[in-house]
Amino acid sequence: MKLIIDFRKYDRVVGGVEQGALQIARHAAARGDRVIMLCRSSRTDEVRGLFADADGVAVHPLPVETHLMGPRNAWMDSVVIQDLAVREGADLIHFYYNWSFPFRRKVPCLLTVHDVIPFTFREAMGWWRNHFLYRPSLRAACRLNDLIVTVSEFSRSDIARKVGVPLEKIRVIPNGLREPAREDPDMRRELTERFGLQEGYLLNVGGIHERKNMAVLLRAFALLREGQGYRGRLVITGSVSGAPYQERMKRICDALIAELGIGDAVVFTGFISEEELDHLLRGADVFVYPSLYEGFGIPILEAMKVGTPVVTSNCTAMPEVAGEAALLVDPTDAAALAEAVGRLLRDEALRGRLVELGRRRAEGYSWERTVSEYYSIYHQLAGRGD
Repeated sequence: MKLIIDFRKYDRVVGGVEQGALQIARHAAARGDRVIMLCRSSRTDEVRGLFADADGVAVHPLPVETHLMGPRNAWMDSVVIQDLAVREGADLIHFYYNWSFPFRRKVPCLLTVHDVIPFTFREAMGWWRNHFLYRPSLRAACRLNDLIVTVSEFSRSDIARKVGVPLEKIRVIPNGLREPAREDPDMRRELTERFGLQEGYLLNVGGIHERKNMAVLLRAFALLREGQGYRGRLVITGSVSGAPYQERMKRICDALIAELGIGDAVVFTGFISEEELDHLLRGADVFVYPSLYEGFGIPILEAMKVGTPVVTSNCTAMPEVAGEAALLVDPTDAAALAEAVGRLLRDEALRGRLVELGRRRAEGYSWERTVSEYYSIYHQLAGRGD
């Protein structure tokens, strides 16, 4: 089989979406199939470096500066990539990042839509862009591609309801889970000293977007310190990009931290590497993830895999991912969130049970499983049977 996989989103950082495209390409090459990875021309050398050990992967640069919606990328989807697929004899094109516009489709096209968050939270997207570009464009993308894959049953229902895609056109393939970095005592000590974590800490990841629910998290943390005597810190990972939306959200957080009197106990780490994240996950007293909306929630499983108990939200995809291996709370209720975290800090038996359940839960998610399920769809779209 010969596949074309869209990797235009890659911009130096391998996040969850980029990790998925990487893993599919690597596994395909290991099976003896051929893969053409599409990337921005400015990232060609870096992407080639990512696949230096994968003989079956060829990197094809595209003359674009961004992966975002726009006329140039729509031209790539509809003309340039389709013509490339015909020239190369590709069996299908897998557009892995939420949208593509193959108006002039020449081979089967598969689109992965991880979530439709902007239908609920605009965040950095302006009102006009959201209503007159993103929403109609996503509806067109779902119509133009042969099949849609998403990452959870929640997202499948959400896409069907908000975008207007028939349920039968949407398949669910959960995300895989990477292997964590090996424990390094020197790195653990360095992180402890860098962020002042000698008395323990709660960990939250993913940055300070509106849907990440920072206000409730901060209020819950203040309640935990005042009412239950917790002396550790709250560590929040993720960089503030400098964009106006991010700067505004940071100002809101800073003002609330000052109001609550917890400025000496809250740590914003900025960008950290995957290896540093794994060590912070391992060392946390509790992983706290009270997001208002997730299409999946990989960090929940990452925490479970390294044996850290989890408190997360009882809405959107989080109960589906966490199962019975986490404490689920109403993310709008700071007191309930503080009480759930406090229970895990006090109750060793509960903590041990959730750690064990979490490890078992995480074992069910692997990139091997994810790729295998994608291959079943690839064969169907390419007319090769199951």
